[in-house]
This record gives sequence, C-alpha cells and structure tokens, in this order.
Amino acid sequence: MVFSHDGLRDSLTRVAAPPFLYESLKREISLSERNKSALTAIAFILKSEQPIYDYPIVAFSEVASRAIRLEDHVARMGRDNFLVLVTGGTDVAEQITSRICAQWTLEGVPGISLLYAWISHQSGESPLDFLNRLDAQDLDIKEF
Repeated sequence: MVFSHDGLRDSLTRVAAPPFLYESLKREISLSERNKSALTAIAFILKSEQPIYDYPIVAFSEVASRAIRLEDHVARMGRDNFLVLVTGGTDVAEQITSRICAQWTLEGVPGISLLYAWISHQSGESPLDFLNRLDAQDLDIKEF
C-alpha cells in the first residue's frame, strides 16, 4: 500500500493530509490563544492482529468525518493513524470519541480495535510540542 497525498487530501480516504493539518493546527492555535478558547487533539490508531488493508482505513475515515462538526478537522497522519482536531475542551473530545467509537461498533470492521487518546492545548505551546505531547499519551482501547 502506498501512502500518498496531494498536500491537501489523503489519496485513499480524502480526509486532510498531514501538511494541511499542520497549517490548520497553527491557525487553530492562534485563534484559540487569541480568543482564550480550548483546543483539543484526539489521536486514533486502528489496531489488529491481522494486517490492516484499505477497506478498514476508508471505513474509519468515513465514520470519523461524519462524527465531527464543521469547525473540526480529521486527518490521516500515517498508514492507520488519524488525528481529530477539535475546537473545545476535553468534554467535547470525549463526546466526539464516544460518537466515533459507537459508530465504529456499528459500522466498523470486526477484529479491528481503536486505540485513542486526547489532550488539550496549553497556552504558549508550539504545534510540534502539542503533537509530541499527544504522541506520549497513554492510549485507551475500544475493542470490538
């Protein structure tokens, strides 16, 4: 499987590609700090004992895209890694994560679990530090 994008959209899932998400993240951090509002990132990783092919990746991207609001962002960051950028605090992230997990339970692919974690942006934190802190979070698992 080749992971490719045109800089804006992932070629397989049509969700945002990493370069577009990084630009959106910079803009959202600026808005968040200017407006004194919360910004939260949610990481999702598809996990399976078997290889994960295209169908589950596309299915998850569709579930995640339907579960978020217009002002939020979903991006495919790696082969089976997704990031959802949410305007709001951890309460909003928890609602969106619950919505995605519930939809994945109904529409997802059997045998593929979701690992997830979320964090809120801290004032003065750079985009890279924010994403690195998210990567360091312990992941919760939703098994199916």
